Amino acid sequence: MRNIRWLLVAILALALPLMAHPIEQIHIRGQVGKPRISEELKTIVVQVNYYGQQGVYPLKNAKVEIAKFKDGVATTLPDTLDLRNWTEFKIGEETWKIKGGYQLPGSSFGKWHTEEVSGFITLGHVKCDDMVGVSERQYIWDNGNPAYAVSGSKNWPTKRIQLSDGSYAAELTTRKVVGVIASGNLFTGRVVRNMSLKQILGFTDKDGKALINWGVPFEARPRGFRVKFKYDGLGDSCTVMATLENRSQGNRRFVGVAWYSAKTDNDASKEGVIRISPPDKNGLRALETSFIYGRSHKNADPLPEGAVQGEADEPITHVNVVFASSRKGDYFKGVKDARLIVQDFEFLY
Repeated sequence: MRNIRWLLVAILALALPLMAHPIEQIHIRGQVGKPRISEELKTIVVQVNYYGQQGVYPLKNAKVEIAKFKDGVATTLPDTLDLRNWTEFKIGEETWKIKGGYQLPGSSFGKWHTEEVSGFITLGHVKCDDMVGVSERQYIWDNGNPAYAVSGSKNWPTKRIQLSDGSYAAELTTRKVVGVIASGNLFTGRVVRNMSLKQILGFTDKDGKALINWGVPFEARPRGFRVKFKYDGLGDSCTVMATLENRSQGNRRFVGVAWYSAKTDNDASKEGVIRISPPDKNGLRALETSFIYGRSHKNADPLPEGAVQGEADEPITHVNVVFASSRKGDYFKGVKDARLIVQDFEFLY
């Protein structure tokens, strides 16, 4: 009986902090799911849809639709919030903070669509069956398959793959076609479609990044990201990274960088890595890594031409997420058949 009493006491001790906070309900316009409330830290984190009524959700102008507190306690919570940064307010005599963010549509890599692009060698059109997202009009995730289509090959560097549990993921494989290395890749932004003959003949002599309009609009300030992945590099190195950028001045100012590049999928020594889990039933590890704000990342590539290092407190206007089976794939270098699988990318707030 004494053991049972001690067990009940322990359960109540654990439950009391969860029951103690004075917030009955918080709902922000466009909110997805329940807010994450910490009584210990006095923080509230909410997530909203990426798209709002007029386009990308305006985090700096988020409307509070419901705010209920226990016993009618007084609060200074504003009616409109800037979810990009912490906003302090009072609940009774306690000081709380609230912040928010969103996820990019299609980030599970479970939905794919087909596009038709020009194939130069085929002198016609080629169907790219393996394009992430519900539609090509989503303009969030893209890969190099439309550029690869000019070769006439359908052995795409980026493909949908079904895992042992029945779910889908993205499989990125480094290919070699007409003597040129093509890294499997997946990124935010848009690669050139229907390339001209001049582009086809010229781009492999330069930097393949010139074929891509990088990144998508983004205002949030996440602390890091999580993704499930598996890498068989055959001696090559992969890239798993995200950059938070301020483009309001016309150039790319790198405000925050989270970057993992290694020959294996279990190298926890890289800067910013919080943890890398053991493989799950699909053979995928969960990588959690932090954004490094306001300075260069020890593991990252040099900044692109024309880009500069930004300050930690600058506003963020864009995010650029990149996965590649070969780290030097944008220079058409890599190991044939190096393979990276990715699934369930999400930002951590």
